[in-house]
Amino acid sequence: MTFFKVLLHLIIFAVLTLFTQIGGIVWLICLPLFHKINNLFHSRSLCFLAKTGVFTGLYLLTTMLVVPPLAKWQCGRVPLPVWNNSHLRPHNVFYYCILNHHYVKPALKAAAENVAEKMAAKYPDAVICYLDANFPFFDGYPLEPHFSHRDGKKLDVALHWKETVRAKPIFGTPSRLGYGASEEPKTGEIDFDDQCKKQGNWYRNLERDYLGRFDKEKYSFDEERTRDMIRLFAEEKTVGKILLEPHLKNRLGLGKFEKIRFQGCKAARHDDHIHVQL
Repeated sequence: MTFFKVLLHLIIFAVLTLFTQIGGIVWLICLPLFHKINNLFHSRSLCFLAKTGVFTGLYLLTTMLVVPPLAKWQCGRVPLPVWNNSHLRPHNVFYYCILNHHYVKPALKAAAENVAEKMAAKYPDAVICYLDANFPFFDGYPLEPHFSHRDGKKLDVALHWKETVRAKPIFGTPSRLGYGASEEPKTGEIDFDDQCKKQGNWYRNLERDYLGRFDKEKYSFDEERTRDMIRLFAEEKTVGKILLEPHLKNRLGLGKFEKIRFQGCKAARHDDHIHVQL
């Protein structure tokens, strides 16, 4: 194997490990199979298709059948519902579930399911859309770009939005991954953005600027449902902290909940989602 091929495999291993935690290991397992495929097919395009199919199939089997029981045994983490709870779902199945970003401690899963059930009792069509949680294995293993999603005790949840004209709730937020669709401060509300920028925290708005582009006339923030959802999370006894921008905490009348806090200037803004932790 040439130096270039070794380097290429190392890069692929690193990228898969960074985004999925287990993908790099699956790639290494596939290398002997790739060698056999090279001997079996002489066409580069057929080789590429066969290798892609082998890796994808083995990765999906590992993700669906091997990882869940192993994660529960190794560090007590369980996957959040993907299809079996119509009121608690991932905002994007591929990014959050196929890439193994949806693992939490059982207590956090129970809290999210409780909130989803109570929301559905008041709003039958309500769906709690979760975003990044944690990887399945090893405390301390980071889920980039988050600072603290590394112990199974953290979960990001999308805020609620609706169509402006019909006032019809939409699934999740107007942004593709759920992040970045910020409900920014109105005139007269507390605005920490300028203060944070003066401190040199330029990265605070990256999600809003690059992931949150949407038609702001077509969609509007659903204050009522968002207020009820955050209140229900705050009332869960196992929930220890919720991160939310101060202007939304005040606007939604959630000032009495000490669990709801400002994340500070060093973290990404939290007016497009809330951060819930045990």
